[in-house]
Amino acid sequence: MSVPWGMLADMSVDAVGVSGVGVGASELGRIEGALRASWGADTCAPDELERAGWSPANPAWGQCDVTALVVHDLLGGELMCGEVYAENGRRQGFHWWNRLPDGSEIDLTRDQFRAGQVVMEGVSVPRPMGHSLRRAAEYGLLRARVWERLGLPAGTAQGACGSGPRGGSAVRGSAAPCRGRRGAG
Repeated sequence: MSVPWGMLADMSVDAVGVSGVGVGASELGRIEGALRASWGADTCAPDELERAGWSPANPAWGQCDVTALVVHDLLGGELMCGEVYAENGRRQGFHWWNRLPDGSEIDLTRDQFRAGQVVMEGVSVPRPMGHSLRRAAEYGLLRARVWERLGLPAGTAQGACGSGPRGGSAVRGSAAPCRGRRGAG
């Protein structure tokens, strides 16, 4: 099932119920603001940099996988991944977002898609651990910037080699097509 991008664009912090997450909409807004202020060319997926570059005009471009991991560190839940197709039907890669513990989904990088791309229905994927984390350097840089902007101690939440504080290490889902694949954002 494909999902018209406009439908997913509503999956922002303002559009989800956050009961059960233990954090309100204002805190989610604060997390989103810290992430957006932390994105840069140095946290962008290298293949996306090569394909289209990175610009402050589209700061979410190439940030989806590392952003979803940082949100998972903070809020737990599940990592979601779906294939991305261009208007011409050609597959461009994969897109990542989060399903929170209460079942609501948020996609903080949804606005990167500006050329009619379609994101297919997502599947829950296991969190990459240790050596299987393809973009460990970019993830570490983004995470450190977000932690600093949120005023969190550097050692809170375990990150790539462990689980976030709320989600536990058992992320439900299949081995899924997204593990180790090049992302679309």
